Amino acid sequence: MLEASRWRRLALAIGQLSRPRSLAFGLLALQPLWVLSAAADDTHDGAQPVAQPQANPYLYLDWFPKSELDAAERSQLAPVCGGTFIEPTRTYPNANLLPEDAPLRATADSSNWLEDGTAQLRGNVHITQGYRQLFADQVDVNREESTAYLSGAIEMREPSLLVRGKAAEVHTDSKAASIEDATYVVHDEFVHGSARFASREASGELILTDGSYTRCEPDDVFWRMTGGEITINNVERQGTARNVRLEIADVPVFYFPYLRFPVGSERMSGFLFPSISNSDENGWDIAVPYYWNIAPQLDATIVPRYVQYRGTGLELETRHLSPWFNTELRMAGLPDDKGGNDEDAERLINEGFPEDLVLPAKGEDRWFVNLDQLGGNGGLWRTRIDYTKVSDPDYFRDLGNVQLDTPQTTNPRTLTALNQSAEASLTGEHWQASIRAQEYQQLVKDRFENFSQLPRINLDGNYKWGDWQLLLQHEVTSFDHADTETIRFIADVDDPNSVRESTRNFVNANRARIDYSFGWDKQWLWGFFNPEITGIYLGYDVAKTFLTDPADNSPEASAAQFTIDSGLYFERYGNLFSKEYVQTLEPRLFLMASTEADQTDFLNVSDIQTADPLSDNLLYDTSLFTFSYDQLFRASRFNGNDRIDDADRAALGLTTRFIDPNSGRDLFSASAGQIFYSEASRIELRNFIQDVPRSEFAARLESRPIDALRISSEVIYHDTDHTINRGNVTLRYLDDDFRLFNVSYRYLRKEEIYDATDSYLVQGPVKQADVSTAWPINSRLSILARAAYDFTFDRELEYLAGLEYDTCCYRTRLLWRRELDNDLADVVPPEELEFDEGIYIELQLKGLAGIGGSVTRMLSQGIANFDQREVLKQ
Repeated sequence: MLEASRWRRLALAIGQLSRPRSLAFGLLALQPLWVLSAAADDTHDGAQPVAQPQANPYLYLDWFPKSELDAAERSQLAPVCGGTFIEPTRTYPNANLLPEDAPLRATADSSNWLEDGTAQLRGNVHITQGYRQLFADQVDVNREESTAYLSGAIEMREPSLLVRGKAAEVHTDSKAASIEDATYVVHDEFVHGSARFASREASGELILTDGSYTRCEPDDVFWRMTGGEITINNVERQGTARNVRLEIADVPVFYFPYLRFPVGSERMSGFLFPSISNSDENGWDIAVPYYWNIAPQLDATIVPRYVQYRGTGLELETRHLSPWFNTELRMAGLPDDKGGNDEDAERLINEGFPEDLVLPAKGEDRWFVNLDQLGGNGGLWRTRIDYTKVSDPDYFRDLGNVQLDTPQTTNPRTLTALNQSAEASLTGEHWQASIRAQEYQQLVKDRFENFSQLPRINLDGNYKWGDWQLLLQHEVTSFDHADTETIRFIADVDDPNSVRESTRNFVNANRARIDYSFGWDKQWLWGFFNPEITGIYLGYDVAKTFLTDPADNSPEASAAQFTIDSGLYFERYGNLFSKEYVQTLEPRLFLMASTEADQTDFLNVSDIQTADPLSDNLLYDTSLFTFSYDQLFRASRFNGNDRIDDADRAALGLTTRFIDPNSGRDLFSASAGQIFYSEASRIELRNFIQDVPRSEFAARLESRPIDALRISSEVIYHDTDHTINRGNVTLRYLDDDFRLFNVSYRYLRKEEIYDATDSYLVQGPVKQADVSTAWPINSRLSILARAAYDFTFDRELEYLAGLEYDTCCYRTRLLWRRELDNDLADVVPPEELEFDEGIYIELQLKGLAGIGGSVTRMLSQGIANFDQREVLKQ
């Protein structure tokens, strides 16, 4: 006799057999399943069935609501899911063998062999062969035709697959089978559905007629695919569907005459879900991606795109893997741009401003190209190409890309330049040689182009003997730029005749730098002591075009330096409010002594007024590090190789920490320090600093009182002027319940600059606050919000407000956004920038597709740790 739980499943299945089914059948039929877990069984120690708190109408699908799961099973369940599919444990003989390796076994209430060779099995028929199982009320086996006819409540199971039906025909030789009024579940993929007629071919394909497919929970089917015929190929892990439609909330939304889809996690050729959005400037923006699985190591995504107010374009992404190279190529194009629907730009044009400055891309071909290639065998040689170029500086602000995200363009709103580089290197035991070519494309229209490095050659050596280390660094770089560059811009948006031109001359040069250092890196449990001696040479071969004295085109400088970086660790154990902690005290001393490096020849090498202030001072890739506590202990204040830091100094720092001895977490830490110079004069980027015997005072506080909360703050204080030059405070909270909250404030002291008429502020101190959250109201509904405000200009930078509803089946987000319109940022002064406002909707059908993916990008860019929250929720 069958166990009680099986009787319940049979009764529920019989009651459901006549109900219409959905298209999900295709994905599920890949691998057969067996249902039910011993832990979820309704029996208890072999006694009478345990009373259920509520009837489970979907038990016949092996569905168990969360209330019926034990603690271990609940821990594996996503918080937004109300239950899961659990296949029962197989306890019969040979249950773990492959069908071809196991004997065929059959049991029934009664059996009868007829004279024509037909076998009749009646009542609770159970047939097993390895992991494959079959249940039925009646089975008639015709040995001559190698055919079995099943009727009644039919149940077929294999690992991760369950199929039920009213009648079936099985060919015992070919293993082909057909089932009427079929219902199926694929447990591992969280998929279920039904079909009026299902047939399993000898090749292993499953063909479903009038079927359905969904990833939703059985009691809440928000979406499903339904259609004429679905074919599942379990060998190639792909499926095809003809004459299918997508239904959302029982309403047909899309019709597909032909559709291909992957089975499981495999990728395959076919149309992906379209992307649809709407904005005031572009109108309707519709893209229909097609994925082409060319070969196991080669694929492509082709995306035709229609932009209502701009035109029709195409995006392309192709990826290739080989033993030596990993290549990704992305391209996009939109010919003859119509210019968009920008009311602010049209107003400026109507007032008489030149169209080629306000809308420079109107009527032009717009395009984007990105090549990302990584080569090498992980040993001797490596190559890297990272090349991105667009047709014009406004490309990302006007068009962006529907499918093509790259590391350089993840947040195109903040891009100021695009990297274009290619590099190759050879690595040995002690030496590494590399050559790199690098250019940048400027995306800010009123700025001059950056210098190119064509090429940069490095040869570096590294030798270690115990705690002793020898570093040998050599670098030669050729900096290249057009001798003269002219840019046009609008000087005054209130005056159509204020178009100006600015011309600048650039000093090209070749630079050579050599750094040799030898040091002792000694560490103890109670401290460290790292003395090091370094020799530095820096020289230029400067182009003579704009030099004051063309004969003096080889300035150079050198220095010998001695540094000591040392520190001590003290610690003690304490107890506060019955909580143990470890407190440390960590004093640190950094000393540097250098011979004088006369670098006056690097400053003001030309006498031309229009010369670039950077190249006129031989500054090509160098800036000052942003001053912070960590900067106290660097051997150089410069980020780059155009200056030798020869300022003798002593840096003192002190850190204390309170540490949780169990987790090792810093409950609280505080650091403070300052640099003291032996001379009041030292070289900066473009001149010498006088009468500044010490640096600013740097302090940093950090706290992590609980795992979910991080608090940090940093202050840079000028103890002579008694002013705060820079400061920030940040709070980040993200817990296991996906509650996310951020607060931050930053301040940067800057000189206030007004326009020529003193009417409005052009530049002032940075005083900005940012508050954001993604806070769940319950397990499925969350509030999304962000407010970024600029106190200097007394205006909002961005406001976000929205709702997220997340289930096992789908996720939808409704978002309102108001932000500064940066489309005219290069034309209009900050005071006159307008705001963009819009409402955005995102719908993701889990396991199928999504609409409005730009909402996720907005949230990832606007709310700190939002991506981490998304990972935790998976």
